[in-house]
Amino acid sequence: MLSFEENELLTRVGPGTPMGEYMRRFWQPVCLSVELDELPKAIKILGEDLVAFRDKSGQVGVLNRYCCHRGTSLEYGIIADKGIRCCYHGWLFDVDGTILETPGEAPESKLKDNLFHGAYPVHEFEGMVHAYMGPP
Repeated sequence: MLSFEENELLTRVGPGTPMGEYMRRFWQPVCLSVELDELPKAIKILGEDLVAFRDKSGQVGVLNRYCCHRGTSLEYGIIADKGIRCCYHGWLFDVDGTILETPGEAPESKLKDNLFHGAYPVHEFEGMVHAYMGPP
């Protein structure tokens, strides 16, 4: 029988935990390909709130669920031709986390060039979407 401390060591997988850091070294299955249709899918993998989606060009993205600008859930985002648009303020995020558009900001604003939304590399194979959540 495991002690409480051993059990905690082996079962906690959130960011910064020993098992969580170990598990992030492997590609994690995050959802089925057929689940990615016209609506984003909220997922929780290894203790992180994420959103998976397929944009209209067919690219799959797995991003941090909460918008880096206002904290709104991208689960309610709008799938765009390239990426996902935040339903609150309209920022457009590409599948790799690059900010493509920042409506409401001044045209000369460099905000989108200085920010990056958290995203994970994705691989789709045999009807499953996998994400790599470890170090580069």
